Amino acid sequence: MLKTPLLSQTAEWSLLQGHANDIGQYSLTDILSQTDRESYLHLDIAGIHCDFSKNHVTQKTLRLLESLCQTRAAMQYFYGMEQGVTVNFSEKKQALHMALRNPNYSLEPVRNIVAQALEKMKELTHFIHEQHRNASIQHIVTLGIGGSSAGAKLLTEALEKYHVTELSFHFVESIDPFELSAILRKINIDNTLFIVSSKSFVTDETQTNFSSLCQVIGADKNFIKTQCVAITANEEKALSYGFSAEHILSIPDWVGGRFSIWSSVGFPLMLAVGTEHFNDFLLGARAMDEHCLTEDFFQNPALLLAAMDCWYINFLHAHSRAVIVYSSQLTNLINYLQQLIMESNGKSLSITGDPLDYHTSPIIWGGIGTNSQHSFQQLLMQGSHLVPTDIILPRNTSTNFPHQYSQLVRHGLAQSQALTSGFCNKGQPHNLFSFDSICPKTLGSLLALYEHRTVLMAALWGINPFDQPGVALAKQLLKKEGVVP
Repeated sequence: MLKTPLLSQTAEWSLLQGHANDIGQYSLTDILSQTDRESYLHLDIAGIHCDFSKNHVTQKTLRLLESLCQTRAAMQYFYGMEQGVTVNFSEKKQALHMALRNPNYSLEPVRNIVAQALEKMKELTHFIHEQHRNASIQHIVTLGIGGSSAGAKLLTEALEKYHVTELSFHFVESIDPFELSAILRKINIDNTLFIVSSKSFVTDETQTNFSSLCQVIGADKNFIKTQCVAITANEEKALSYGFSAEHILSIPDWVGGRFSIWSSVGFPLMLAVGTEHFNDFLLGARAMDEHCLTEDFFQNPALLLAAMDCWYINFLHAHSRAVIVYSSQLTNLINYLQQLIMESNGKSLSITGDPLDYHTSPIIWGGIGTNSQHSFQQLLMQGSHLVPTDIILPRNTSTNFPHQYSQLVRHGLAQSQALTSGFCNKGQPHNLFSFDSICPKTLGSLLALYEHRTVLMAALWGINPFDQPGVALAKQLLKKEGVVP
C-alpha cells in the first residue's frame, strides 16, 4: 500500500485554513447576499431535489474544495471501489455494495452471485406469501442488530403503504430481554416466521436472543427447520444450528453490514413490499450510483456533500450534524445514519496506521420535524454552536388529512428560513432534501446518496470506512474473565 500524505499536509489545507479565517466572521445571510447561488447549488437527481444553497460557502470555497478532492483522488478511490479494487485494507476485502443493485455489473462472477441470491430471495418470498394466504404465517420477527437490522427496520416501517400482505413485522435488536419479551407477548409462535440475520452468525446479541427464544418456546429441530430463516455469510454455522439449506440466504463476504440492505439483509423488506417494489428500491439506488459515478464536482451531490462535511469539521470546527426529518414514517432514519456515518468514519488512524492530527466523522443526531421545533431547535436558532443540518422533507404523501400534511411541509420550509437568518446568532448552514413522496425508488436513491457521501468523506480524510476495530474492543473484553454484572 502506498503511503499517502495526511490531509493536513496538503497545500489545499493551508489555503482553506486562511479562507476560513476570512469568511468565518460573516453570517450566513451575509454569505447568501454576496453570491448568485441558485444556478449551481440546486440539483435534481433520481427523484430528489438537493438544495445546497444555504451553506456557509462561496464559489471560492467550493473551488478550493474541488481542488482538495482532486489532490486526495477522492473520485479515483470511489471508481476503484465500484470496480472491485480492495478498499477495505485492514480486512483485505472489496466493498461491492453497488454491485448488488446493478444487474449489468462488469465482473461476471460477482454478477452471478448477486443474481442467484436475489432469485432465492424472490422464491422464498413467494413461498412465505403463499403460507400467509393459507393463514400459516401471520408474523415476521427479525433477530439482528446494527447493519443486519437497521435498514430493514427503517424501510419496512417507512414503506408501510406499499406492503402487499397483512403480515405484521417485528424487530428484536437489543440483548435487553425486555425487548424480546415484549415481542413474544404480541405474537402467536405457531404462525410466526423468525429471521436470524447475522453476517458472521456469531453476533453475541443476536445469538443470545435466538438461544433465549428457543429456550422459552422449547424449540426443536423441526421448529428451526420450518419456521426459521438465516441470513448470513457463514452458511456452515447456520446449518450446524439446524437451519434448512432452503431457508439460508447468503450474504457475500465483500458486503459490509452497514452497506448490506441491498443484499439478502433486505429480505424482511422484500417480504413486506413484494418483489416489484424491492426492485424499484434497487433501481432508485442504481440511478444515484450512475449519477455520482459520472458527474463532475458541481453536479455530483455526494462529492459536494463530502467536501462540505470536511469544510465544516476541519476548517469551521463544527463537529456535529443535525438531521431533521419531516415525516414520522422516517423515524428510524437517524439511527440508520448514525451507524452508517459514525461507524464508518469514526476513526483516528489513517489507512496506513498513522495517527491523524485532524477530526473525522461528524457526530450525527437529530429528530422528527415539528417535535424537534419544540426541543433542540432552540439551540439551533439562538445557541452559540455552529451545527450544520440536513432537513429531509417529503412534499406529498397519501393521507386522510392533506391540509394537515401541507401544514407540516410549511413548517419544514419555515424552519429552513429560520435557520438561515438565525436568532441572535449567525444562522445555521443546512441542506434541504425534498422529494415528492416516500416510495421505494426515492428511498433507494436517498440511502445510496448517504452511502456515497460517507465513502467520499473517508477518501478525503484518508481513512478506511469499511472496518470497525473500535466495535471489537468491548467484544474482546466481554470474553475475558472478570467482566461480571
